[in-house]
This record gives sequence, C-alpha cells and structure tokens, in this order.
Amino acid sequence: MRGWRDTPCTSRQSSQKEDVREGRAVFYVDGPSEPVDMALPHCALLRDEDGPVVPVIVIQAESTNCGEVVGYRPLKGGNGVCAPNELELLDRPDSRFH
Repeated sequence: MRGWRDTPCTSRQSSQKEDVREGRAVFYVDGPSEPVDMALPHCALLRDEDGPVVPVIVIQAESTNCGEVVGYRPLKGGNGVCAPNELELLDRPDSRFH
C-alpha cells in the first residue's frame, strides 16, 4: 500500500478528544496515559485467533491504567483497538500486507 506513511496519527503524545474527532486517533483516555515508544504510523498484521490475519496501520499506542492499548486502522476501512501482543509489527509492507 502506497502512502501508508501519510496516515494521520498521534505520535509521541497521548491522544486528546480533538485527535479522535480529526482522525489522528481511535480512542481517548479520560485519565492518566502515556505514549508508548513506537514509530507511528506503523504497518502491522492483526492476528485474530479465530479469524484471518488483517493488515492494519497502527496510529496510536498508549500505556493506561489498564495496560498498553493500540489504536489501528484496517486497510479496508474502519477502526480498531487491541493489545500490542495481538500485532505483528512490520518494518515495511510485505506480501501479506494487502
């Protein structure tokens, strides 16, 4: 996928309500959170144990009182949230990322 690096994201900061409204974030934490040290946006494969592998672009990663949470956009549209261990991070798009 060309242009994935241009996907709006929240990098090196906790997301705010405006980031969600403007498409740079999937979720907003109304409480303490810290950004996770991850280069964003980031290509990844979401591994659902009962379904197919889904290529996604990670647009936010935050550490909250409940643990680390990642916000992503599937290539086919929409938004999602998962734990970091549900993702296989890719250095760049590969043959599985389509």
